[in-house]
Amino acid sequence: MKSRRTTILVIALTFLVSACATMQDDRYNTQKGAAVGAGIGALLGQALGKDTGGTLLGAGIGTLIGAIAGNAVDQEYQATKAAAQTNKRVVYVDDHGGAVEAIPKPMNREQQETNCRKVTKRVWNKGEIVSETIEEICEGEKTSRDY
Repeated sequence: MKSRRTTILVIALTFLVSACATMQDDRYNTQKGAAVGAGIGALLGQALGKDTGGTLLGAGIGTLIGAIAGNAVDQEYQATKAAAQTNKRVVYVDDHGGAVEAIPKPMNREQQETNCRKVTKRVWNKGEIVSETIEEICEGEKTSRDY
C-alpha cells in the first residue's frame, strides 16, 4: 500500500511540475530535461526498488541525466542563435571531443524582409561530423492583444 502511495505521489508531482512550467519551446531545456528525467527516474526507481530509497535514487539519477541532455540542446540552440545575430561563425567545444558549429548563410531579399536567417549547424564528435542541419532563426517582436 505504501509503494502505491509513493508512486501516485511521484506521478502527481511530476504532472504538477510540468503543468506549471510555462516556458518557451526554444529555451530552458536543461530544466525541462531535469524535470522529465526526475519523473521517469523516480518511476523506474520505484518499479525496481519497490521502496522510497529506490524512488529517490532513481529521481536523483534521472535528474542528472535529463539535465545533461537538456543542456546539450540549449548549447546547440544558443550557438545557432548567436551565429544568426552576429552574422559570424560560432563554435562551442566541450571537454570530451564534441563541438557545435553554427555558420550563418548570406541573407536573401525575402529573409531581409522577414528578419529570418538560415544557419548551418554541425555537430562534431572527436573530429567527425555527427549531424549537419540547416535551421532558420527568426527575430522579431510578437504583438498580441491577449494579456
